Amino acid sequence: MSLPTESSSHAPSLSYLAAKLIDEARKAGATYVDALAVNDTGDSISVRNGAVESVEREDAQGMGLRAFVETDRGLAFATASSSDVSESGLKKLAEQVVLMARISEPDPNAMPPVGANHPDADELKEWNKKHPGGNPGWDIGQARDAALHCEDVARHYSDKITNSEGAEASFGHNRVAYASCDGFAAEYGKSSASISVSVIAGSGEGMQRDYAWHRARHVNDLRSPELIAEEAASRAVSRLNAGSMHSGHSSIVFEPRTATSLLGHLVGAINGRSVLQQRSFLTDALGQTIFPDFVNIEDKHDHPEGLGNRLFDGEGTRCSAHSLIDRGVLTTFLTDRYTAKRLNMQETGSAMRGLTGDIGIGSSNLIWQPGSHSQKAMLKEIGNGLLVTELIGFGVNPVTGDYSRGAGGFLIENGEISRPVQGITIAGNLKEMFANIELVGSDLSWFGSTAVPSIAVSGMTIAGQ
Repeated sequence: MSLPTESSSHAPSLSYLAAKLIDEARKAGATYVDALAVNDTGDSISVRNGAVESVEREDAQGMGLRAFVETDRGLAFATASSSDVSESGLKKLAEQVVLMARISEPDPNAMPPVGANHPDADELKEWNKKHPGGNPGWDIGQARDAALHCEDVARHYSDKITNSEGAEASFGHNRVAYASCDGFAAEYGKSSASISVSVIAGSGEGMQRDYAWHRARHVNDLRSPELIAEEAASRAVSRLNAGSMHSGHSSIVFEPRTATSLLGHLVGAINGRSVLQQRSFLTDALGQTIFPDFVNIEDKHDHPEGLGNRLFDGEGTRCSAHSLIDRGVLTTFLTDRYTAKRLNMQETGSAMRGLTGDIGIGSSNLIWQPGSHSQKAMLKEIGNGLLVTELIGFGVNPVTGDYSRGAGGFLIENGEISRPVQGITIAGNLKEMFANIELVGSDLSWFGSTAVPSIAVSGMTIAGQ
């Protein structure tokens, strides 16, 4: 393939390195090949009780190669990675992967990296203009000051705050390049900054801890250190004197922070690989109504607040926005090129790629569209139930959808929060839980690349006293 122009700096661009690796693999005997080049830089600083505990910096670069070879039983492939980007290092990696592919088991359904629906040059140019992925807006001194201030506000929020587990501020930049033997080569960058704090309220056996965090593409988009601190401290204080509650069946309100897990279970269940391997409780649910008709969930490849923005996926396939749940109906499974072929479906541009290993499947920016009820209005309408603010463990069977997790939160009585509870278990079946959603909140909250409001589910089992 023709190589992209080297960068004007002394170091070659990631696109150039990926394309160069393609050429080396073809010389070594690969029939089809694609490559990934990644550069990560990041700084983080942790503070505790007003003093800096650690300062860390990451500056890593790696190359990943996937090579296919023809055998008498079909295409076989292998993957490997290296941090050596020298001419000799690229050649060594290419020869190693081709050798590994020759002794690998062929896959008659293998999808070689040719013929993907790539974005064109104009699309790439416009994308990089809109998403330059530059400086996230902090230096290490500013990050330190933000972390110290955040922790200080949290520690002095109330005399009931007795200790701190510390605060952390971090920022960084990630750049990814992909190239394939059909001539496509492109790269994009992302930047982000984050701040978090965790504090303890009370003492002895009655101690309670809680935290708050936020991550955004630029520090100007971050919630202020004061708001992060106040959220963490108020949550910890509000959990003091938590008790249990009676067992039974009740409505449960998942606040946005815990509702993200429900969205995660859905995405796992509509992963094309899970469907293909019959490891999903939604294997036969495509086109069926699995939520109430007021539930709409989207996967958007480009959103101003999302950290999952991308123009192309791990196979170089053009990404696009698409509906997952449309008025309660499951409209698609998430696919890469392999699963799309096996399931006889359209590709959704959902391939995820690491430096080594097979292609995986994942989303871009997941958005559970909000409803019209404030969380306070949801509690009023439910009357009696449980507000879940913490989930513990992972008692979920992805094949059957059976759900059982430890939980903590607040008892809802007569439409109001009455007291904190802990040490309980909530249980149900995800398919029934999805169908039994009774309210969707208006409090849409972003958590990196996921946006979720409060979700109320009726008829769940609570095991308490």
